[in-house]
Amino acid sequence: MTRPRRRLRLGTATCVFLSVFVVYSAHVTSNVVRETYLALAMAERFTVKVDLYLGLHPDLFEIPSRGSYINSNPGASLLGAVPLLLSRPAVSLLFAAKPSLGAPKSPATYNDPRPNRTLFMNEMRRRGLDVRLAIAALLTQIGLMAPLGALAAVAVFGYVRGHGNARSALWLSLLYAFGTPLFFRSGFLNQNALLAHCVVFSWLLLTRANTGPQATTRDRDWLLSGLLLGFGVVLDYSAAPLALAFGIWSIVDGWQAGGAQRSLRRGASCFLGAVPMLVVLFAYQYAAFGSPWFPAQRYMPATEFSVRGWNGMTMPTVSLLWRNLLDLRYGLFAFCPLLVLALASTFRGRQFVSRSAVIAAASAVVALWLFNSANQFASLQWNTGVRYMVPAVPLLFVLAAPVLLSLSTAWRWVVVAPTLLISWAVAMMREDVLSSIRLLLTDGPTLPLLIVLRKTAAAYAPWLGSASQPIGVLSVSLLLVAVAVLWRTLWDATSSPADS
Repeated sequence: MTRPRRRLRLGTATCVFLSVFVVYSAHVTSNVVRETYLALAMAERFTVKVDLYLGLHPDLFEIPSRGSYINSNPGASLLGAVPLLLSRPAVSLLFAAKPSLGAPKSPATYNDPRPNRTLFMNEMRRRGLDVRLAIAALLTQIGLMAPLGALAAVAVFGYVRGHGNARSALWLSLLYAFGTPLFFRSGFLNQNALLAHCVVFSWLLLTRANTGPQATTRDRDWLLSGLLLGFGVVLDYSAAPLALAFGIWSIVDGWQAGGAQRSLRRGASCFLGAVPMLVVLFAYQYAAFGSPWFPAQRYMPATEFSVRGWNGMTMPTVSLLWRNLLDLRYGLFAFCPLLVLALASTFRGRQFVSRSAVIAAASAVVALWLFNSANQFASLQWNTGVRYMVPAVPLLFVLAAPVLLSLSTAWRWVVVAPTLLISWAVAMMREDVLSSIRLLLTDGPTLPLLIVLRKTAAAYAPWLGSASQPIGVLSVSLLLVAVAVLWRTLWDATSSPADS
C-alpha cells in the first residue's frame, strides 16, 4: 500500500514574498539610470570610474585628469553590482555565443515624443552597448529590487501581525507592496526605493511587539537601526534628515527608559551603527573626487539648479513644498492618496505603537519633506514621477494603517480602490498619474517592457509594431492567473491565524 503524497504548502509570509517578487519582476523596465553605469563598472572592471559610458547620461561627468563619475551616491550601485557580478559568467557566454549583440548597430527609431530617448538609444547602439545595458537593467531589477521589495512586504506583514492584527496583516502587506509608490519605483535600480526599505526595516526593529524591556536588546536594535540609516546616507543624502530624526528618537527613547545614562547609551548605539557606513561613503568620495568631505554635486558641471544656494540646496521653497505632496506629476499624495490617512495619526488609540514613536515617525517625514523642498534638483521630478518623497512611504503607511483599519469596509474601499488604480497604472505605464490612467483605460493593461519594445519595434521587435495586438492584456492576465494559482494551490491558510 502506497502512502499518499503530501501536498506542498507554503506559509503566508512565503506566499506574500513570492507574489510580490513575481509581480515586481513582471513590471521590470529597461530603464538605464546613472547608478547602472557605476554598478557595471564595479562588477566588470572593479572601478568607480564610468569613462566607458560618458555621454550616455547627463548625470555622468568628467573631472579632468581624474576620470568620469556619476552624480550620485554609490549605495544603489554597490548593491546593484552584486547580481551583475554573479551573472557575469552567463552574460559573457551569451555575448561570446552571439557577438552581434555587442556589435555597433545602425540608427533606429524610438517612437516617443521625447527626442532624448531616441538619441540615447542610438548612442548606445552606435557603441554596441544597447543589449548589455538592457540586460544590466533587467538583472538589477530582478536580482535586487524585486526581492528586496518582496522582503519589505513580508516585514510589513510581520509588523502588523506582531501588533495583534493577524487577519489584517495579509492584505495590508499586499497593499503596501502594490498600493504605494514602491511598486512604481521598484521597476528599476533606484536609490529612493532602497532607502525606503532601510527605513521600514529600521522601523520594524524599533517597534516590534516582542521587544522586551531589556536594555541590551534595545541598544542592539538602535545599533542596527543606525547601520541601516547610515547605509541610507550611502544611498542618498536625503537619508540625512531621516537619520537625524531617528537619532533624536534614540535619545528620547533612552531617556524614557532610564534617564540620562540610558539615553546616552542608545544615542551612542545609533551613532556608532552609522559610522561604518559613513566611512564607506567617505572612502568612495575620496577615491572618486580626491576628498572625502564633499558630495558629487560639488564637482559636476554647473546646471540650472546646481548654482542655486549651496550645490542646489536652498531654504525650502513654497513651490516644492506643495508640489512634493500634491503635484500630479510627482506629488506623493497624488501617487498614493491613502497616505493622507497618516494625518489622522494624532488621534490617540489608533496606533500600534507608543505616542513617542508616532511623533518620531511624523518628525522624520516632516524633516524629509523640508529637505526635499530645499533641494532644487527636486524640480526635475516632473520627468521621472514621484521620487524624492518615496522614503517617507513606510512611515506614512504604518501611521495610516491603524486609521484605515478603523474605517468601515465601504470607506476602506473608497480609499483603497483609487490608490490601487493609480499605483498599478503608473507602475505599468511609467507616466504621470493622469496620463497613466488615461493610457490604461484607452490602450488596456500591459507591462512596461512591452511598451518599450513596442516603441522600439523597428529595431528590436517588429512583431510588436501594432499597438492593437492583445499581447499586453494576455501577459497581464497570465500574471494574475499565476498569482491566483499560487495562493489557491500552495497557501496554507492555517499559517495566518485570526485576530485575537
